[in-house]
Amino acid sequence: MILIYLLTAVGLSPDGSSTVHIYTQTVHRTTQSTTHRTTWLTTYRTTQPTTHRTTQLTTRRTTKLTIRRTTQLTTHRTTHRTTRLTIHRTTQLTTHRKHS
Repeated sequence: MILIYLLTAVGLSPDGSSTVHIYTQTVHRTTQSTTHRTTWLTTYRTTQPTTHRTTQLTTRRTTKLTIRRTTQLTTHRTTHRTTRLTIHRTTQLTTHRKHS
């Protein structure tokens, strides 16, 4: 709309010249293309650092939690097995000594 207004103000009719029409279309396409690229770049540059940082933090937290849970489970299982074995051996030794 602005381009047509400017062309009319200079004294050219939008319908009168194919050159003016082609120029108008070219300017319109260039504007659209530039706007699209600028929008895409702005969005990418804005979201990229946030996305990257969030991914890093999530990965770190998940890894820490996994290690902690695995360690807790392993410790618990090892302690439980050791306790059971100790009780079993003590019981066997006590029983064996009573019979001897």
